Amino acid sequence: MGKSFTKSLITSEGSIRSSNRVARTPESVIRDILKVINNSDILSFAGGLPDDSLFPIKYFSEGFNLAIQESGAKLFQYSETQGHQKLRTWIAESYYPESDPEEILLTNGSQQALDLLGRYFLDEGDFVLIEKPSYLGAIQTFSSYGPRFIGLDYRNDGPDPTELKERISRNPTLPKFFYCIPDFQNPTGFSYSVPNRKAIAEICRDAGIPILEDIAYRELNYKNEIPISLSMLCPENTFSIGTFSKTLSPGLRVGWIRAPKERMRELIVQKQAMDLHSPLINQEVIYRFLISGDFQNHLINLKQNYAQKAKIATKLFQEIFGDTIRFQPPRGGLFLWIEFLDETDTNLLFKTALAEGVAIVPGDTFFTAESSSKQLRWNFSRATAEEMETGVKRLFKAWQRLHSI
Repeated sequence: MGKSFTKSLITSEGSIRSSNRVARTPESVIRDILKVINNSDILSFAGGLPDDSLFPIKYFSEGFNLAIQESGAKLFQYSETQGHQKLRTWIAESYYPESDPEEILLTNGSQQALDLLGRYFLDEGDFVLIEKPSYLGAIQTFSSYGPRFIGLDYRNDGPDPTELKERISRNPTLPKFFYCIPDFQNPTGFSYSVPNRKAIAEICRDAGIPILEDIAYRELNYKNEIPISLSMLCPENTFSIGTFSKTLSPGLRVGWIRAPKERMRELIVQKQAMDLHSPLINQEVIYRFLISGDFQNHLINLKQNYAQKAKIATKLFQEIFGDTIRFQPPRGGLFLWIEFLDETDTNLLFKTALAEGVAIVPGDTFFTAESSSKQLRWNFSRATAEEMETGVKRLFKAWQRLHSI
């Protein structure tokens, strides 16, 4: 029986067969990005990495020890799938004033939340509304379920509600959901205007299209201007995806989904099937930090630091590249979205830049279909001012080399 079962997995060519889902999952530059992060010869501005010098390491060290001393073995035992009850309460009260803890499901970072919602909603061939450009991790995750993407242009104030209406009305079937990042979007750094938020929430609600609102960068607003979220405008039709990766630590892998209560039981069952539950000890340590009184001061320091780095990056690109590019100075988040005004192919620039010792992400990575390759994403949050200056100069040298070929 063992031999027969093994043979059923082997093709005539002698290789093990993987599923269609594996074949549908596109390769991503994430793999290449992670490879160069720790390469001392290359300055990387490619990953969406927070500044690890700002992680509250001292507190985490003390927090883990204190949590273990006070709670002991239960932190290392199996736990409930929905996650740490007190942390869920804090999230509900802090980000969703009209919600309660039973509408929160803790996940292994927001990436698992995306996969869980893809698993929950999508069958092969379903339509999905998505911004263009959009977060490449979401594109990769959703692609594995075999949907057909409908792209909406992300302008500097968000997608055009009129275009959204037209795309819905012209489509042969109703899209399963609209995935969006309304605050300091990855990769553009753009945000929805309040009128666009209200219009988009209303259009999706009236059409019966759930909204998957990714709020990963919402807290990183440099001017403390937090517009109303789509989940506040339309809680009954919005699945909100959050994370502590950008504000505390990506390594702790604590994210969440806020969902309409009637959908939560089904989502919990899906998460049980994936991993039973996420690590309780990480959730406990984060909860202790959140209620310690230090989180708000940490957040203020974080935003001040990133705002300063954004100014430095903006100034460097303006001075070194001049009128060869255009971009919008960021008001929050971690990224600059640079567009070249000539015919620069940023896929070629990516390779040339690596040879010069600097890593960026070419723009077409963030699209679900063929697109112009004239943009790139620049992550400014992890580098020092000196590294930033060296990096922009190396990129300019690579751009000059590309144009001399």
